[in-house]
Amino acid sequence: MATARPAAISRGPAPDALLPVWRVLTSVRFAVVYIATLAFFGLLGVLIPQVPEVMRGNDAAISVWLDTKRDTFGPLTDPMHNLGFFEIYQARWFIFALGFLVINVTICTFNRWSPTFRNVFRPPVRVPDTFFERAHNRTTLAPVSVDTAEATLHRLRFRTRTGVDEGGTYVFADRYPWAQLATFISHLALILFIAGGLVTQLTGFSRDIFLGEGTTMPVFVVADPGQLQVRVDDAVGRYGEQGNPLDFRTFLTIYRNGEAVKSGVTTVNDPLKYGGYRFHQVGYFPLGAALRIRDLSTGNTVVRETFPLQETVAAPSVTLTDASGETLLSDVIAPTDFLTSGSGSIVDLPGAGRVIWIGITAKDDDAWQLVAYDPQAGGAGSQIRVDEGGTAELEGLRIRFDDVVSLPSAVGIGVPGRGDAPLLAQLTHDAGGAPVLLVVGEGRPALALGEGAPEQLSGYEYTFEGQREFAGISVKRDHGAWFIWAATGMLVGGLALTFYVPRRRLWLKLTPEATHVAGLAEKSGGFEKDVRILANRLGVPEPPELQQEEPS
Repeated sequence: MATARPAAISRGPAPDALLPVWRVLTSVRFAVVYIATLAFFGLLGVLIPQVPEVMRGNDAAISVWLDTKRDTFGPLTDPMHNLGFFEIYQARWFIFALGFLVINVTICTFNRWSPTFRNVFRPPVRVPDTFFERAHNRTTLAPVSVDTAEATLHRLRFRTRTGVDEGGTYVFADRYPWAQLATFISHLALILFIAGGLVTQLTGFSRDIFLGEGTTMPVFVVADPGQLQVRVDDAVGRYGEQGNPLDFRTFLTIYRNGEAVKSGVTTVNDPLKYGGYRFHQVGYFPLGAALRIRDLSTGNTVVRETFPLQETVAAPSVTLTDASGETLLSDVIAPTDFLTSGSGSIVDLPGAGRVIWIGITAKDDDAWQLVAYDPQAGGAGSQIRVDEGGTAELEGLRIRFDDVVSLPSAVGIGVPGRGDAPLLAQLTHDAGGAPVLLVVGEGRPALALGEGAPEQLSGYEYTFEGQREFAGISVKRDHGAWFIWAATGMLVGGLALTFYVPRRRLWLKLTPEATHVAGLAEKSGGFEKDVRILANRLGVPEPPELQQEEPS
């Protein structure tokens, strides 16, 4: 015997709490406003100065940098910093906003999928007769048979479906229906663009290092368990006859925890790759020096440094002749004495048995002046000043101030354990043109170091090991790059489909009296073109005027 079950108790319609949120996320107006807002903050990131990349994460450096902006932003400086306006693209709220945009675009795309899918794969085949009277794109042709119409449409790459009823024969013709899916490809490209940016921001790594030949530098902080080291084996720069750069490349060796794991060449456009990291060449500097300082008492090397000669020291180029016109000296005088008013050096004149002091001083903001004096002579003629390009007599010597030369130099070299002022190194040359590293220190004699020829001073041995070139290497890991490349290809492909492969849909009503044609054409002018081609292929007169109304 069947048992009666109690009727279900009606609790009334349950309110959908997520419906308002869904409506907001699928609203085109909301999406436009939201994207415009993000674009506005992105523009602020361009207009407002941003904290330099090298300072990020360094609170002390950022504090100093903010002090330089107080004259511009005044009392708003600290609030703007707290809100992240000086680091907009790294601010958490901006990253969260980009992530929400991904969600928004994804939901909008998902919401449009069902109607678009039906429109592409299950379009309306039969339309009411009023459509042929009121469609924005419609016309009338001479009567043709169903077989002729279908065969002609097939030759024009339309797919057709035919139906018959009391009003006549109806033919639906559809060409490139899948092209309408290009809008999803473009939307997916936008999602991938944003996702790629987020992946780069959250997991990417970038560091620029600058090191000379024969030196090694760690990529990460010292305590990193997956430490990588980069060694520059050789930095190469080639220049044309006019000094124009032709090629820069660097030979690298990559070490992991002290073991060599990869060697190769890196250039600007062809990086060396290892472990998901790319080692790009981003800079080249040809002037550097390798200096070794050894403590003679212990035999230990206390300094072994390769440094770039990025500073310059002004030095006079002079020519000295005696009373008979014989040239005693024609050279650049590298300064070893730095005074308040100028700099210069004692010069021992070859074969003349005398010394003079030669230096330069600033005549004004735009010109130099040569200063020379004979420390062994006295009187008014013992000192001269000469403008650039000029000549003067000094105690029987004729001195011409030829030019001012900028000598590559570096300052800040020091010997550990000594309280001496930092040394100044200048790259000059000897009489034969061989490189010479001139090491100058306060309160000590200057050392002119030939390449590979050690010199001893105050218990230390100084060796100029040779000139070195420097390379700038950018170490990057960017998993988001794959998203960006994929998104770029999809965006280009989606736009190409949208503009060059437009969908065409035609509905034909065939009667003994006429062939009525109506259609939907996404591209302006497409309907008229298709109908005229169709008329020519059917062998019927072209319609003298097509009815193409604009929506009211």
